Amino acid sequence: MRIGRLGSRLGIALPLTVFLGCMYTPGETTGSTGNEVFAPIFSTDPCDKDDDCAPVAECHPARCVLVANAGTMPQGSACTANCAPRTMDCGYNHCGCATSDSGANLCALLPGPKPP
Repeated sequence: MRIGRLGSRLGIALPLTVFLGCMYTPGETTGSTGNEVFAPIFSTDPCDKDDDCAPVAECHPARCVLVANAGTMPQGSACTANCAPRTMDCGYNHCGCATSDSGANLCALLPGPKPP
């Protein structure tokens, strides 16, 4: 009888653990996960501050542009709940305004979660 209860509890605990492990809370990110971009990925959109930039409206966005150029997802679009590496998924990376090699401030996909 005890073994049966243990089995049913483990049957619930394992999926719950996997589910909770996939949830993201910005304050929980403390270091590199290997899912960040290696360096900023610049757009051609000029910016003055981080709030000028947003992810491109697509599943698993891997590019950032000026808010006015972000677009919208087509009606009826469905995305997977996967956390794709080197994208905005799960707080792996964030959009911001950064100085490019040319000296211009451009919207870019930046490594790591958005700073508080």
